[in-house]
Amino acid sequence: MKESFPSRRSFLKTSGVITAGTVLSGLAVPKVHSAEDNTINVGMVGCGGRGGGAIRQALNTGNTKLVAIGDAFGHRAENMVNALKNDEKFAPKIAQDVPTFGGMDNFKKVADALSPGSVIILATPPAFRPQHFDYAVNRGLHVFAEKPVAIDSPSCKRILAANEIAKQKNLKVAVGLNNRHYFRTEETVKAVQDGAIGEIIACYVYRLQNPFPHIWDAKLSILQNQLLGFQNWTWGNASYMVDWMIHNIDICCWAHQDKLPISVQGQGGRQVRKFNDQMYDHCAYEYRFDDGVKMTVQLRQIANTWMRFQSVIHGTKGCAVVGEGVRDPVIYKGLKEIKENISWKPETPVCDSYQEEHHRLFKAIREDKPHNEMERGVDATFTSIMGRMAVDSGHELTREVCWNSTYELAPGLDNLTFESDAPVMPDENGSFAHHIAVPGVTKQY
Repeated sequence: MKESFPSRRSFLKTSGVITAGTVLSGLAVPKVHSAEDNTINVGMVGCGGRGGGAIRQALNTGNTKLVAIGDAFGHRAENMVNALKNDEKFAPKIAQDVPTFGGMDNFKKVADALSPGSVIILATPPAFRPQHFDYAVNRGLHVFAEKPVAIDSPSCKRILAANEIAKQKNLKVAVGLNNRHYFRTEETVKAVQDGAIGEIIACYVYRLQNPFPHIWDAKLSILQNQLLGFQNWTWGNASYMVDWMIHNIDICCWAHQDKLPISVQGQGGRQVRKFNDQMYDHCAYEYRFDDGVKMTVQLRQIANTWMRFQSVIHGTKGCAVVGEGVRDPVIYKGLKEIKENISWKPETPVCDSYQEEHHRLFKAIREDKPHNEMERGVDATFTSIMGRMAVDSGHELTREVCWNSTYELAPGLDNLTFESDAPVMPDENGSFAHHIAVPGVTKQY
């Protein structure tokens, strides 16, 4: 019997949910977004490494100007502006006396400094994406949102509700699944969908690498440390099973005719890692699609071990190696990945997929063409969250069970200030061990 599960579409049809304080105006934003030269004003929230790349890529899309920037740590916003002003390529695109904002409410100040029809880049830790996206679309801003777009089922639903506002206002929304815009990945996925490897029979996703560092500064508060080292904390990035694996999980689902898994089971733990944080150092989990195809995911961050970073899709006629970590995708006849078996390579050139996703967003804004990637972003995010829930619990979970979960990794983020306790606090001995998921005990549904 085929299992049924709720989709984001059925959620939107049946829930009637609208974000708090929102009134659907249905008003479209102006097609002309700035002065007579049609310059698009840009603001950015989150000045870490990905934010630094995203703002440069946005400013590299034609007539654009940075007019507001913020980060919880205000000095990072100031440093970013100074770095851009000292780069002759970008200096002309920085507004004179561009305001910089700090504090946990910096996203509101950036959004409020932008006129409707401007673009805001959301590149903070993923936990804050729903809150920031909600505020941005209600301000009438086009959005570039980094992946993942949520950390649990309730925040996925908040994103979807806010995205209904974005669609009503004709806002353009891009999500940082940049591999979707890598020419060679696009061509390879189309070849797989068109039958180049026959019928898909299995998918394998790998990210096996050296340990991720533990980030901690004794001079900062617990909350500040968790914000700066958000990769170490499940509440900050939804776990490395989500933040790190979303690209290749998404690409396998995309290649499999955009199917979404109906269930998942897995296991994981900390065998070597001794840092005082929440990260596992190994896990493996297996998704099942409604046609019986399985997708296996392996993660490891342990030194002196075998390294691999790619997706491999097996079919009845051959296999494809593609995805994040793969510059040159390739299709083999049969299942042996050897040079003699190569049967196909993409003909498209290498491109900067991070730049390409911004080119497509800003082109859609200028030409007023449809461009909204958020539902696809939620599909990829939630599918990845399912994997974490199964690994953390040690149980096989259906999509329906995961979607109906009301468990929140970080409740109350809207009211978080620098004076607040962190969402994850230590015990009396300074240890966070009691916050590490324990299969068979932990339950997030």
